[in-house]
Amino acid sequence: MQDSGSIPAACPYRPAGRRWGRLAAMGRSLAAMGRPAAAGAVVVALAACGAADAGDGPQPPDKGGTLRLVVSVMPEHLDPQRISAATDINISRLVTRTLTTFRSEPGSASSEIVGDLATDTGRPSESNQVWEFTLKRGVKWQDGSLVTCPHIKYGVERNFSHLFTSGLQYPRQLLADNSPAYQGPFKGSNVGLQSVSCVDNSTVRFRLKQPMGDFGYAVSLPVFAPVHPEKDRNKNEYDRRPFATGPYKIIESTDKRIVMTRNDFWVATTDGVRKAYPDRVEVVLDKNVPAVTYGILQDQGDARNTVLLDQDIAPNFVQQIINDEKLSQRLVQGSHTGVRYLAINMRLIPDVRCRQALVYAVNKRKFRSAMGGSMFGELATSIISPILRAHKKFDLYSTGTKPEGDRERARQLLTEAGRACPTTVRVAYPDGPVRKRLIQTVIESFQYAGIQAVPVPVDPAQVDYFDQAIGNPNNDYHVMWAGWVADWANGSAVIPPLFSSKVIPKGETATGNKNFALFEDPEVDRLIDEAMAEANLEAQWRLWGELDERIQEKAPIIPMLYQKALRIAGSNVRGGFIHPAFGQPDVCALGLATV
Repeated sequence: MQDSGSIPAACPYRPAGRRWGRLAAMGRSLAAMGRPAAAGAVVVALAACGAADAGDGPQPPDKGGTLRLVVSVMPEHLDPQRISAATDINISRLVTRTLTTFRSEPGSASSEIVGDLATDTGRPSESNQVWEFTLKRGVKWQDGSLVTCPHIKYGVERNFSHLFTSGLQYPRQLLADNSPAYQGPFKGSNVGLQSVSCVDNSTVRFRLKQPMGDFGYAVSLPVFAPVHPEKDRNKNEYDRRPFATGPYKIIESTDKRIVMTRNDFWVATTDGVRKAYPDRVEVVLDKNVPAVTYGILQDQGDARNTVLLDQDIAPNFVQQIINDEKLSQRLVQGSHTGVRYLAINMRLIPDVRCRQALVYAVNKRKFRSAMGGSMFGELATSIISPILRAHKKFDLYSTGTKPEGDRERARQLLTEAGRACPTTVRVAYPDGPVRKRLIQTVIESFQYAGIQAVPVPVDPAQVDYFDQAIGNPNNDYHVMWAGWVADWANGSAVIPPLFSSKVIPKGETATGNKNFALFEDPEVDRLIDEAMAEANLEAQWRLWGELDERIQEKAPIIPMLYQKALRIAGSNVRGGFIHPAFGQPDVCALGLATV
């Protein structure tokens, strides 16, 4: 899942081919050893959220009030088939329900999925290649009409339309009949995908192109969410105000504010995840993180009901907060699967020596110091986080011994490569004062090693940074600010979306790419397929770790930090914890002390 460009955060993908019985047994075995396990699905090792409740103690939230969520970048999309960023997914859970979803609880439980629209996490057959989900009774849209199987089918089929270039690509990649000839439900009189069928009005069946032991995790993503065809007349309007199945509906949506109020047709007894404490939720844009941090610390007026959602607290306030007993109680903090990294455009820098020089040159310690220090993360050497069981420990570029970078080695590689390296490196990032300061440490690192570099800020208000700017395979950026949060706890949620050549869209106007490095390696593609098909979970973890190391040898990215989130909330806010699936406070659990 894309990390929305926040500080910190990253997220998507899928494992496959595991035997259901073996997987369930393995889950019970690891759970007995203290590792969390989703029932019959992926076994997880997420160190979820060592978060303190906001306020003076662990009081539960009250019902009512207006919760304010301050973001530095507004959600790029709310249409479920267009969503790919962590912030967007987190916020959209208030409005859009999915077949399954992650629990909204701190600790290891947050890594488990449960039935959401569906009665369970799915029923596999034919060696995990066919999956069925039955909808709960009485789940309704915001107008009171029932959610039915055809709505699920229609939503999934929307993903195949050329009108949708930004969302996650799971349906195209996982479903059996993903022929390029099918162009979604808006064109011609086609009968739709045969791989998505309605057994009856409340049971949907998916046929996959290969076995997948944890497809129940994939359908937790909004790209598999239902859409009501009659409400889908204006695609841009739907992106701002999707028709609600969750506890809230959107009554206002602009470039600077989103306002949600209660959905009268949401039935709490059908939803075991969303707490729906506030009467009203407002998402407010404010790029000035230091000012927002200061305002929340002052704790006056609306600030008392406010959470800094997608950005960490400004670094200059860290010591003040952690050394103050009352202020520190309002921290919402914890580790997650996010990895901050810089992608290197391999089409513009095809020589591996030039890319390796960039990796050696970066001063990761200075980058982290500019972010606020070790509280915000550990120096990274891989793209798979240590929180995941698929992580393999390796250090190809001497980060452990030379965290300030190895300029001599960088200069040596540049000399060897000669004219193969570009004379000037363009470094793209989403514009903002915090990111500008962080990118400046990268620019200086390159220049100290003899690499001419210029920062290229991209205004997120003018262009979708991830989907249209760096998500366009034909962009002219040499190095790009990026990050990834695993959609679920496996290397399959990291390696395929970021490094499979199959996910790179074609054409001059293509957008929505997540393989920002444009990494293309037939042998890596083969090994990805091999790992996906591995039935033994522990063997699959090992394969992903080995793939991670093999990929890093080719230097398509510069891993910077294994991230930790450090957010602040007003004194009225209750229920805050960092959800590892988003790297942010889980908005479904937040509420207020109103009395």
